[in-house]
Amino acid sequence: MGSAPTLVNGANASQPLRDFARALEALLRAAKALPPLEMARLAGEWVAAHPKRPPDPQAPVCVIVSPHPDDECIGGGLPLRLVDESGWRVVSIAVTHGSNPDQQLARAEEFFAACSRIGFEPLVLAERGLLRVTLQARAAEPAHWANSVQLLANQLATLKPSLVLCPHALDGQRTHVGTYHLTMDALASLSVSTPGFKATLAFTEYWSTMTRANLLVELTAEQVGHMISALACHVGEVLRSPFHLSVPAWLIDNVRRGGELVGTSGGNVPDYTFAAIYNVMQWRDGALHVSSSPGQMLGCSASCAAALSG
Repeated sequence: MGSAPTLVNGANASQPLRDFARALEALLRAAKALPPLEMARLAGEWVAAHPKRPPDPQAPVCVIVSPHPDDECIGGGLPLRLVDESGWRVVSIAVTHGSNPDQQLARAEEFFAACSRIGFEPLVLAERGLLRVTLQARAAEPAHWANSVQLLANQLATLKPSLVLCPHALDGQRTHVGTYHLTMDALASLSVSTPGFKATLAFTEYWSTMTRANLLVELTAEQVGHMISALACHVGEVLRSPFHLSVPAWLIDNVRRGGELVGTSGGNVPDYTFAAIYNVMQWRDGALHVSSSPGQMLGCSASCAAALSG
């Protein structure tokens, strides 16, 4: 017979799941010790060593409508796969540059660095970003809101996206909610000026989960590494809160949630480690249309482009 396990405060010290939790804690503490400025410098070196191949001029376009600089990385799992798999052109539009006037120009610079690291094209709507992108401004300042809508609609008209990403309607933070309505109003304006315009929409979540989701996209550890390395380029925000380090845990939890929401409640959850979750709908004839197709789980061997066109 083997020796009895060592007990610490009455518990088995060799318990593997407790060791698992301790290992995660140690990894997180070590990552928190990494200086953000150094991480941003290393991201720049990586970009210099891996020059990006320009997309084909005829490549489909994905537009990410980002409420703040950094949202292009947080919700960028599906666009990243479209770049990797099918050579799509991904353009991230920073709607605002945050609410602090003293940081807005710096945040724009960090946005450009982050997009360079993840492989997206950066685009800003104003030097300091748009201001007051909220439901309150939409109701109380119609001229200001109409100008903001037109700025976004003009960019969408130029880019002619096949896919548009933006936050869902109840994403729990006022600029995220405002960006949803800004995007919907811009699409409505574009439908008037460009009859027949249509696109696929993929709604993202961050501050509040969606009650409906119909797409779960598996991500590799390398792709998640690209996402959080790009997030580290947002140095000012990362210094305030190392939120980039919680993104892998969030993507892990998406597998649990997505397996039930996108799949069948009580069914088998896919054997993914990381995944991004979306609600995909169609914009056509000047309105949103709920997808009639069943939810899809796209493992790494599947084609995201083919799934979106199906």
